[in-house]
Amino acid sequence: MGAIEHWSSSSGVNSHAHSQHQLLFAIKGVAHVKTSKGSWILPPSRAIWIPGETEHAFRAPRPVKVAIIYIRSDMPCAQKWSGCTVLNVSPLIKELVLVGATLPRTYNIDSAEERLFRVLLDQLAIMPQIPVELPEISDARIKNISDLLRQNPAERRSLEELVKIAGTSIRTAERLFIEETGLTFGQWRLRLRMVIALELLAEEESVGNIAFALGYENPSSFIATFRKFFGKTPARFYEH
Repeated sequence: MGAIEHWSSSSGVNSHAHSQHQLLFAIKGVAHVKTSKGSWILPPSRAIWIPGETEHAFRAPRPVKVAIIYIRSDMPCAQKWSGCTVLNVSPLIKELVLVGATLPRTYNIDSAEERLFRVLLDQLAIMPQIPVELPEISDARIKNISDLLRQNPAERRSLEELVKIAGTSIRTAERLFIEETGLTFGQWRLRLRMVIALELLAEEESVGNIAFALGYENPSSFIATFRKFFGKTPARFYEH
């Protein structure tokens, strides 16, 4: 039914799929999950739900310890999220996941193991989701822009300036960002910066250095933006 695994620095798992739903809980460190539709960051003490039959790959830039459990896709209370979903984790969910990770991968209907997972699924259903998905971009015109910002998140130039590099018009770029990601350019850039901030915070980087790395004029403006986005300050995000 699950396992607790240690992934070394710069390790990964190539694209694959499971017939069962999969839940990963990051005990320590940060993991990255990628599908054909986008990528997600899995911060410490959070969990990601991966629906059954979803092709996905894992990457761990630094050492990671994760608890993994598998849930039968035919369980009536299994969540119907359309794609991968990152969730906050309560103390109860954490304990349920850690216990579930020690159990066999197969289990009988109405067994003690299944009842445990019914409780887990009920708890997951009421947990708030974390907006850490970065939708995949395929159109080369705006992919040039997104790649530039991924490599240099401190880049402050406006979309009007960046389209000159991409060789397209601002109207076309604005339309493509919404069509491909469901987000405006400004929303996409903000989400990219917040995802990178979570990874740097997990590596215990200082708030001042993170603010500088993401292009903010000062730590106060970064903290205010982070709190508005996640509902917590950077200092409190990883508190249990």
